[in-house]
Amino acid sequence: MSEHNQPSIETGPNGEIHPEAAQAVGYLANHAARAFNRLVDAQLRSHGLTLALIGPLLLLKWKGEMLQRDLVRLSAVKQPAMVALLDKLEAAGMVSRTTSLKDKRAATVHLTDKGNDAATLGRRVLLDVNAHGAVGFSDAERDLLVTLLTRLILNFEQTMEHNITRDVFMREGDIHGPSHTRNRR
Repeated sequence: MSEHNQPSIETGPNGEIHPEAAQAVGYLANHAARAFNRLVDAQLRSHGLTLALIGPLLLLKWKGEMLQRDLVRLSAVKQPAMVALLDKLEAAGMVSRTTSLKDKRAATVHLTDKGNDAATLGRRVLLDVNAHGAVGFSDAERDLLVTLLTRLILNFEQTMEHNITRDVFMREGDIHGPSHTRNRR
């Protein structure tokens, strides 16, 4: 704990991260996500599952059967990776794919009973790991964190939607900023 009773990550030459990174919200959010992912994967491993595999299962349990392309659209997974995930899930008997009656080129993905059980387990693991991450938080602190992280996500997504280039972020004097470019011949 630091002098103001705030948690801190060890920084400096022998620390875990660079001192500037320890104050960067994007880095800290990413660091938290990686720690979360490792914990979830560790809990799922003994069941032959991973965080990546339970994603489509949870989506199918929530939304019901859907076209494979809709699974891609509703998830953060690109088409080739989704095909690989569905191949693994189908081989494990957790999903089945059938040709769509409306479009013979499309596949409808169905959750099997085994997949439903895996989705239930995955949901429980996600909730447990999230609860562990919030140990020591008051309800108000947890709600504030959710609000702030949601704002952070929206800020990053808005930046991407507006196709803002890296030049917008460069300040005078940055190593690759305007002054660097101006001095090049």
